[in-house]
Amino acid sequence: MIVVADTTPLLYLSRIGRLDIARALYLEVLIPREVHTELVENRPNAEGVEELRASRWIVVVDAPTSIPVDQTLLSALDIGEAAALRLAFERRALVLIDERAGRRAAHSLGLAVRGTLGMVVEARLRGIVEAVGPILTDLERSGFRSSPELHAWALQAAGELPK
Repeated sequence: MIVVADTTPLLYLSRIGRLDIARALYLEVLIPREVHTELVENRPNAEGVEELRASRWIVVVDAPTSIPVDQTLLSALDIGEAAALRLAFERRALVLIDERAGRRAAHSLGLAVRGTLGMVVEARLRGIVEAVGPILTDLERSGFRSSPELHAWALQAAGELPK
């Protein structure tokens, strides 16, 4: 499976020292140069950046400059999100993205989407992590924002809350 990431899933996993989750789920993750700039170049001394730099399984590639769809779909997104979606569309890849507008655009393009919490839940279901709750707490402490409903969904999906 080809996987393309936007900035936030890798950013927050790196902030909490859990890039191992993405690595265990996906052998290789492609990121467009624009996302690399947001993740690494614009934050050279930020927490988690060294781990991102050292992660050879995160491969920086050039995204296509356009895709054969209505470009207004991507015009409301930031540069990294738009590049990630163009690359995912070109490669017919799973896209890792959290922002609501980016997820909506990805769905409109027919792309499979997974966010940070979805990755953490999948890691729990596959036995890669023991529990979702502590990871959610760490994510929130690092500045990750999600709705109470999404938080509850993650715990429930991981079997850590009654249905």
